Amino acid sequence: LPISGLIVLAWVRWVERRSFASIGLGRAEAQQRFLLGLAIGVVTALAVVAAIWALGGYQPHGFGGAFSSPHDLISIGILFLCFAVQAGVEEIIFRGWLMSALARKFNVALAVILTSAVFTFLHYSRGQEPLITAGAFLFSVFACLWALKARNIWGVMGWHIGWNWLLATGFELPVTGFDAGVSALLVKLVPHGPDVLTGGPEGPEGSVVCLTFFACAIAMLLWRLRNSANV
Repeated sequence: LPISGLIVLAWVRWVERRSFASIGLGRAEAQQRFLLGLAIGVVTALAVVAAIWALGGYQPHGFGGAFSSPHDLISIGILFLCFAVQAGVEEIIFRGWLMSALARKFNVALAVILTSAVFTFLHYSRGQEPLITAGAFLFSVFACLWALKARNIWGVMGWHIGWNWLLATGFELPVTGFDAGVSALLVKLVPHGPDVLTGGPEGPEGSVVCLTFFACAIAMLLWRLRNSANV
């Protein structure tokens, strides 16, 4: 995965002869935008899980188990670095390079749709539930619109990292079907209800609650983009 990111950066610089700023990697306020996005990612992941819990989708089975296991705490730190690489490279490839390249060739709206279609296809597995496929598409549309509104990918990159990391380590729940295999950093939650509410083996991202969150976030970003265009 890191090699893919380096290949894309090399392609942008030496083949397309574009600056990194053209794919959303400008230097202006990069650290602040990234850290703010990271914080928002953690908060929104916590909010989605809390909403599913409040609706009866999860039952608590112990709090902060990771703090009694130094091995798990180290693993959680390593996982943060792994998610930073994984999510960072995905944002560079999809919301950075691919969306900008498509927008130059077609238009922004089509670029968002095509980028999200490619992202969804590459995250698709045979027999996948339609709700999960829809969730992946909305995830990408949300990320694309964030990048467009901010005119960079630093914020959405931080959000993506914080989102994945907390979902994977905070509750002993899977993230996109991946089980981190560590004790809960916050609270161990056990699914208790239909998969449409809990997300089932996919984790919270497969829940209708998460789908609703992305739909609302997309509507808000579209409204803000429309307003900013009219100023």
